[in-house]
Amino acid sequence: MKDTDQKESHARRTEDTSTAPGGRSSVAALGLFSGGAAVGLALFIAITANSLALWADWVATLIDFLAVFVAWWGLKKADAGKTESFNYGFGRFESLTSMAIAALQVLSFLFITAAAVVRMQNPVPIEGMGVLIGIGLHLIFGFINVRLMLKSLWLERSEKTALVAAQRRVFTIKASANILMFTTLGISFFLREHRWALYADPLAAIFIACLLLASAGKTFKFSVRDLLDRAVEERSQLLIMRALVLHFDEYEQIRDIRTRCAGGKVYIEIFLEFAPDRPHGAVMDSIRSLQREIRQLISCDEVLVVPV
Repeated sequence: MKDTDQKESHARRTEDTSTAPGGRSSVAALGLFSGGAAVGLALFIAITANSLALWADWVATLIDFLAVFVAWWGLKKADAGKTESFNYGFGRFESLTSMAIAALQVLSFLFITAAAVVRMQNPVPIEGMGVLIGIGLHLIFGFINVRLMLKSLWLERSEKTALVAAQRRVFTIKASANILMFTTLGISFFLREHRWALYADPLAAIFIACLLLASAGKTFKFSVRDLLDRAVEERSQLLIMRALVLHFDEYEQIRDIRTRCAGGKVYIEIFLEFAPDRPHGAVMDSIRSLQREIRQLISCDEVLVVPV
C-alpha cells in the first residue's frame, strides 16, 4: 500500500514537471548558456570602458553565472528523483544549493559596495567604446533575462521549491540589473559634461549590490525554513482534522499526527488505532479513503496513514 502511494505521488510530480517547457532544469540550462556569453562580453566591455558599474556588473554577472550553474546542477539532481542511495530524493539538496546561491550573492554585495564607495569619493567620467557596446548588450541581455524570469515564475507557481524560487530571484535580479545598467550607461555617457551624472555610475553599482543582498536574505530564509522540517500551516492542520472527523466512525483513536515541509514538499503522517476485530480489508479501505480525502483538501506529496 505504501509503495503504491509513493509511486502515485512520484508519478504526479513527474507529470507536473513534464508539463513544464523542457522540465525544471531547462530554464537553468538556458540561463547557463546565456550567462556564459554574458560573462565574456561583460569582461570585454569593462576592460574597454572606465566604468565602475561595468566592472561591478561583470563581477555580479560572473557570480550570477556560478549561481545559475549551481541551480542547474541542483535541479538536474532533483529531476532525477529517488535513487537507491537517496530514498527520499534530493529535496534537502535543493535547499543546500540554494543557500550556496545566497552565499555567492553576499560575496557579490561586499565586493561591489566596497568599489562603489571608493568611486563615490573620487568620481570620474566614463568613456570608451565599451560604454556604447555595453548599452547595446544590456538591451539584448535584458530582453533575454526578462523572458527567463517569466519562465522561472511560471515554474515557481506550478512547483514552489527552494531552488526554483532561488532561480527565479536570480533571473529577476539579472533582468533588473540589465535595465538599470542600460539607463545608467546612457546617462553617464551622453550627459557626462554634467557633474551630477558622474555619480550615476557608482550609485548604479550600489543599487545592484543591494538587490543582490536582498535576494540573498530571502533565499537563505526560505532554505533554512525547509531544512528545519517545519510543520504545515494551521489552515492545513484544520483540514486534516476535518478529514479525520468525516471518518471518525471508522477508527477507535487518533494516536499521533505529524506534518513537515522539507525541500518544498509536504509530508503528512497519521497514526490511527482501529478496532482489533475489524477485518484487514475494511481497515485498508478506510486508510485509502482517508488518504484520498486529505489529498483533495491539501496539496501534499505524501500522505501516510499508519494503523497502530
